[in-house]
Amino acid sequence: MSRTIRVGVLGAGWGAGLHLEGFHRTPGVELTAIHSRTGERARRRAAEYGIGLVADSVAELVEAVDVVSVATPPDAHLEPVRLAAAAGRHVLCDKPLAADLDSARSIVDAVTSAGVRHASGFIWRDDAGLRRVRDLVADGAIGKLVEIQSSCPLGVPPLPATWMYQADSGGGALAQHGSHVIDRARWLVGSELTRVRGRLTHDLTEAVAPERFHDITDAFDWARRNAGAPADGPRVPVTADTGYEFSGDFANGVRARFWEAWHLPGPVDDEVVLHGERGALHWRGPAGVWLHRPGRDAERVEVADSTASGANTPREAGLVKWAALAGAFVEAIATGTDTGHPTVLDAWHVAAVSDAVRRSHDSGGWEDVA
Repeated sequence: MSRTIRVGVLGAGWGAGLHLEGFHRTPGVELTAIHSRTGERARRRAAEYGIGLVADSVAELVEAVDVVSVATPPDAHLEPVRLAAAAGRHVLCDKPLAADLDSARSIVDAVTSAGVRHASGFIWRDDAGLRRVRDLVADGAIGKLVEIQSSCPLGVPPLPATWMYQADSGGGALAQHGSHVIDRARWLVGSELTRVRGRLTHDLTEAVAPERFHDITDAFDWARRNAGAPADGPRVPVTADTGYEFSGDFANGVRARFWEAWHLPGPVDDEVVLHGERGALHWRGPAGVWLHRPGRDAERVEVADSTASGANTPREAGLVKWAALAGAFVEAIATGTDTGHPTVLDAWHVAAVSDAVRRSHDSGGWEDVA
């Protein structure tokens, strides 16, 4: 790399920590600036990573860097991306792209009209197990692909009131973890969803607001400490979904089924199953990858760098994924070549699928994806 890439991060919460660590691990990068509406958190992050500028505004951060990495809630993505792109800065915008489809479209327009490089935070493409599954499908290990299924019972206790429970802020199961689920299915199948039919779950109508949580991990910690106990304080309406189920059709003919629930009790097991004409591949996250063929016992597929192999803890595996995304993005900027990393256009396709699922929830029927 001929020059150092200067990176500025917007945000100082949990997501920003992932962005910071990903770029920190990337050769040729200087973490130059950070900005957050919570100045004290930004100063702590700056001290942690040796960042020289705690910017007072988005404009000041944009002026100081080559790359703007947006790690704020979804409803705060549009204007920083517009400002960065207009200044010729490359943009990594975390998922979901925006809180609504019109804003997502505007983000796409901003980066494409400016001609800057862009990326989105779909880190599961760099999961070692999923990469192995994708390669096996391409090699014909299960024959022609027929259907993909994804399920995720998170089993977390009800959270206190945060933007994660507010639909107009980009919260909810479909927008949050669901955007990862949709993108990895697109990536594994190698096609786009053309229509969907499903519904959203709204199993909470209100959440307690004991304090204001800037970092979502603080809200999760509070929920774990108070699980099952009565909570005092004002209550806030919950407007976002807490689960979803939908079916879909890909343009290449592959069928899809998706299900997720945030608050149902039970084992936490994020799973993807790909069914082919001659067998199936089952990705079980930390439990590994399994190959199923008719008339045979299930066969475990060894994946050297996965958590199932013992190579990494789940947290370290996540940070490795973020470093892989940051590295691919920086390489694309430095070389001017396509590295295959997920982009804002990928995030747009995911947003369009999510929008169609919401329309299907209202209509009760099949809806085309924009």
